[in-house]
Amino acid sequence: MGEAGSSESVKKSLTKTNVRTILSIMKKGQETKIVILEAGLDMASQLGLECVSIGSLAKIIKMSKSGLFAHFQSKENLQVEILNYAGRLFSESVIVPSLKIKAGITRIKALVDNWINWSSALTGGCIFVSASTEYSDRPGKVRECLLQQQNDWIDCLDRIAQAAISSGDFRVDVDCQQFAFDLYSLMLGFHLYFKLLDNSETKKRKEIALDRLLNNYR
Repeated sequence: MGEAGSSESVKKSLTKTNVRTILSIMKKGQETKIVILEAGLDMASQLGLECVSIGSLAKIIKMSKSGLFAHFQSKENLQVEILNYAGRLFSESVIVPSLKIKAGITRIKALVDNWINWSSALTGGCIFVSASTEYSDRPGKVRECLLQQQNDWIDCLDRIAQAAISSGDFRVDVDCQQFAFDLYSLMLGFHLYFKLLDNSETKKRKEIALDRLLNNYR
């Protein structure tokens, strides 16, 4: 009985040790993956998502190609994971904070500010803008992922407009899809003027354009 009890105790101890080791390895693996995705997002923002490959990214983060391959298995999977990672950051930085603000014009202005801060924080600007151009006519998993993300975002803008109607800030006859189109178009113009043209009056012109847009829906 003593030996059996001792043996069982050792097994339990080993099991606990193994679990801790496995969890530690998993945590380290997740942390490594985030470092990879951060570097991949920065690279995609500057050079375009199509320029991000297992080989090119491995050089930047000084990791073996085989080690990087073990995380993603293919260039396409890597690109999709970068988009998904960017999507999570976008949601945390842009959408979630704005939804905590009272529905209506105040929320919309906060959303736009968050959107601009998100874009400005990335070295080369918003990855979704550049990727939309890169993959508009290129079939595959990357385009499908991007398309789903953009449709979800447009639906979010639609719902924010609906909330503005419910709050009384927008007219009851507002076309929410048209609002989504108008606001997204404004932000695409902002990105062009701010990043490519480096126009010093971009932020001022954005404020004027946004006020006109919102007044049109009051």
